[in-house]
Amino acid sequence: AETCATCHPTYYESFSQAEMGRSFRRATLADSDAPWDGVAPVYDAARDLYYQPFRRGEALFVREYRLAGRDTVHQRVEQIDYIVGSGHHTNSHIREENGYLYQIPVTWYAQVGRWGLAPGFESAGSRFSRPITEACMTCHNAMPGFVAGSENRFDRVPLGIDCERCHGPGSVHVREKRAGNLVDVAREVDYTIVNPGKLPPDLQMNVCERCHTQGAAVFREGRGPADFRPGMRLSDVEHVFWVRSADSTARFTMASHPDRLRMSACFEGSRRPSASGRGLAPMTCLTCHNPHVSIRTLGADHYDAACRNCHAPERPGAAPACTEPGVVRAGGTGNCVACHMPESEVTDIPNVRVTDHFIRRPDGAGRAAALSEDEVEARAAFVRLASLLGGVPTDLEAAEGYLTYYEEVTNRPGVLDSAAALLDRASRTTPLPRLAPALVRLLFLRGDYAAVRVVAREVDAEAVDDAWTQYRIGEAFAATGASEAALRPFRRAVALAPHALRFRVKLAGALVATGAVEEAVRAYDAVLEADPTFETAYNDRGWARVLLGDLAGAEADFRQALALDPDLEEALANLASLYYNTGRPAEARPLVRRLLRLDPTNPDYRRLEALVEAGA
Repeated sequence: AETCATCHPTYYESFSQAEMGRSFRRATLADSDAPWDGVAPVYDAARDLYYQPFRRGEALFVREYRLAGRDTVHQRVEQIDYIVGSGHHTNSHIREENGYLYQIPVTWYAQVGRWGLAPGFESAGSRFSRPITEACMTCHNAMPGFVAGSENRFDRVPLGIDCERCHGPGSVHVREKRAGNLVDVAREVDYTIVNPGKLPPDLQMNVCERCHTQGAAVFREGRGPADFRPGMRLSDVEHVFWVRSADSTARFTMASHPDRLRMSACFEGSRRPSASGRGLAPMTCLTCHNPHVSIRTLGADHYDAACRNCHAPERPGAAPACTEPGVVRAGGTGNCVACHMPESEVTDIPNVRVTDHFIRRPDGAGRAAALSEDEVEARAAFVRLASLLGGVPTDLEAAEGYLTYYEEVTNRPGVLDSAAALLDRASRTTPLPRLAPALVRLLFLRGDYAAVRVVAREVDAEAVDDAWTQYRIGEAFAATGASEAALRPFRRAVALAPHALRFRVKLAGALVATGAVEEAVRAYDAVLEADPTFETAYNDRGWARVLLGDLAGAEADFRQALALDPDLEEALANLASLYYNTGRPAEARPLVRRLLRLDPTNPDYRRLEALVEAGA
């Protein structure tokens, strides 16, 4: 972007203050939109944990803690490294450990002016360990330096969406201009750079849809999150699937603007031949939005002016003008958007309202009568997944859409049934090696580990170059007691994705189960050197140290695991058992009580409680 600024300083200065230009930045007090002094803690009732944002000078932090009466029985402090979001709707937050990026559990909700749990954290137990993947980063930021073979590691983190995200790679453009090769004005188009405004309407929409069409993304064979370039057809890179229900017109997610716009009669009508005959251009995102300019700087009539480009009574053949009496338009809202594109809550992010881009008459779907609870439930019922970007997905791609939707959005078994039906259809034309990753994924999600093992034997799993498939096969062997057989797929997963720490932890666990404990400890050491906050690795290494007779080292590991996650059941049980077996039942007692609060009916915890109470 700094290179672009040498020739385009006005655009650079404007865009750097616009919402996309402020999408991702270093976490400092000066760059935050949120308050940090004297902030009331956010309480997570599901896990009985408090989160308090605070600062030390310019540096920003979050303190996690738990109270027992007036005593603090757990505390963890993490520094925030990055802020995500312009502050128009939210500021979310990210921490970094040696290039591994994780989301912080709290978000500033600007529209309501308060802190709250980050979206999705009400139901997920990830706390400080939700990974920021390449797919996340490539929409919220400029193109990052993603470390291949990792889940969430980056060797370069840009600071904000930049010029190339919409204009494509700029090196050829810069080289040509510096060489004095300017564009003949008569040619109008400079083919060394993409000008989205000069793309055909659908390709222009694709530039925006890459990040503003939310759903279950399925990348086409050989493609990934970083492969789209402006000017390409997006459906050649990925399909995005999202639910259609009986009430899809009233329920929508945050990043669904293009999909909502496509439902509109305005959008459809602008593409009819009669519209072009009236001198109207096909409607796109750029009809109303200038990405170079912050919406904070726009006048009150900016969007009305866009509407009047088509709905102009003085223009012959124009679309119909507003028919409401002047007194209605002048009173209350007094603008087109407020009636025809009302602000609405979204289904995936709390405390956020956005302009609904489904343009419609206010006496239609936008002003539905009050519904009973049964009617609301019926309208929200899942019907199918739709492909939002055009193109025709294969049966295999559609099945992968259902699997992704199941993993990321819902755990309804019927979603897996739909995936199974599509995979069965795909199997008639798709060779098993190509089908295997999706088939293994389906069976793994169903918990049918015996069937995963059968597929692994039939397909020659060693030849499958997909780390997640190898990981799932390894898990299937480990879950069915075949630890020795699990070693090969786990080793293969680590070879394919050497920086994916969860794969390394699983391999180390299989090594412990097969007696290669010292090798396992070295594997855990490597994981914790890469990320010293990987709590389960401390617990697992602690158990390996118990097997080696290093009880002091094991105790230190179990304690560190619980310092990071006070509810990690395995660490609670392991440390309580270690205390009991080393003659310290009184120290074991509070850990056992915590275990029973987490899982009151667990028979192993009940037996441990009896032993501890008898010993005490």
